Amino acid sequence: MTARLARALVTGFAALLLAGVLASSAAACAPRTTLPDVEDEVMCTICGTLLAESDSPQAEGERSLIRKLIAECRTKDQIKDALVAQYGANVLATPSGHGFDLTAWIVPGLVIGLVLAGLGVGAYRLSRRPRKAASPPLDAADAARLDADMGRQDP
Repeated sequence: MTARLARALVTGFAALLLAGVLASSAAACAPRTTLPDVEDEVMCTICGTLLAESDSPQAEGERSLIRKLIAECRTKDQIKDALVAQYGANVLATPSGHGFDLTAWIVPGLVIGLVLAGLGVGAYRLSRRPRKAASPPLDAADAARLDADMGRQDP
């Protein structure tokens, strides 16, 4: 009976070990990205629109390449690099971070900063401006007449 139990334990352990190896090899090649994850960062080179919004034959070709690369367990950056190698830098929806494309990142930031600084200076100047009285002060005769009118209104 103990030999039978030992055989069952060894068989069970081997099955668990084999299942763990298969699970780890499947997890090692699990796709790290999805098509929608890449589609919103890549352009259709014919239409000039995001790949997610285009249904031209060129866009379908790009999608099939992306699906193939996802099946090969490529990362998003690797897929984008492969698309640039295949279609050129125009395929990327965002400009690169160097050269002339760097101005596409810097100029909007500078404009926003200048607008915020201008609003801040304007608000500061408005807060330091002396405030005018809402109405000129009443002279004694007008104040007495107002009191008399107010007295007539009270029951």
